Amino acid sequence: MADVVALAMESRTKTGKAENGRIRRSGFVPCVIYGPEIKENIKGKVNMREVEKILAGRWETLRLNVKLPDGSEELCLIREAQRHPITDMPLHIDFLHLVRGRKITVKVPVEVVGRENSQGIKDGGVLEFTHELEVETLPMSIPDVITVDVSALNVGDAIHVQDIKLPENVSILADPEEVVANVVTSRGVEDAEPEEEAPAAADVEVVAKGKAAKESEEEEK
Repeated sequence: MADVVALAMESRTKTGKAENGRIRRSGFVPCVIYGPEIKENIKGKVNMREVEKILAGRWETLRLNVKLPDGSEELCLIREAQRHPITDMPLHIDFLHLVRGRKITVKVPVEVVGRENSQGIKDGGVLEFTHELEVETLPMSIPDVITVDVSALNVGDAIHVQDIKLPENVSILADPEEVVANVVTSRGVEDAEPEEEAPAAADVEVVAKGKAAKESEEEEK
C-alpha cells in the first residue's frame, strides 16, 4: 500500500462558473470534501500542480491527508476527478472523507503479471482481462493494485474472482465465478475485409462517481 500523501486545501466562499474559472486561472482547482461524518460539504481549492502530480499516478486508491483551512487534517480519497475534454486540465475534485475503522468501496486497478510465461499466449492465444475490480475494505487497507498472475494459463483457461489472493480486510464485490482473466483463441480475419470504424468522440473523463457530483455541476451554473 502506498504512503499517505499530504495536500493542503485553501478556503473559497464563492461558487459559480465565473468564480471557478478565476480559481483555475490563478493555479488552483475547485474542490469539495464530503462523507458520512461531514454534516455540511466543505468547499475549497487545491494547488493545480499538486493535483496534476496525483492524477498522473494511480490516484483511485491513494489516501490523502488533506489539511483544511482551519488547520485540521482529514484522511480522504479522491472519489471523482473532472477534466477538460481537450486540455485534460483538472476542473473539479471531489474528496471522500475516510473514517478509520469504517469500510468503504473503491475500484482498484488490476495488474497482470506473467504474460511472458503463459503457454497459451505463446501458442497465439489472446489475453483478456478486467482492468479494475470494486472492493470493500478499510481505509488503511486499500491495496494499490490487485495482482493477477496469468503465467499458468493455456488457451481456454481462466482465472476467476475466487482464485485471487487478497490482502487482509479486502473483499471483491463480484460473483466468485466471474472471470477476471482468460486466454482465448485468436480470431482469424484472413477472408474478412476490415471494417472502417468511426473515430470515437472525445469525452470528459469523469471517473469514480461521487455523491458530490451534482453539487459540482450546480456550481458551474
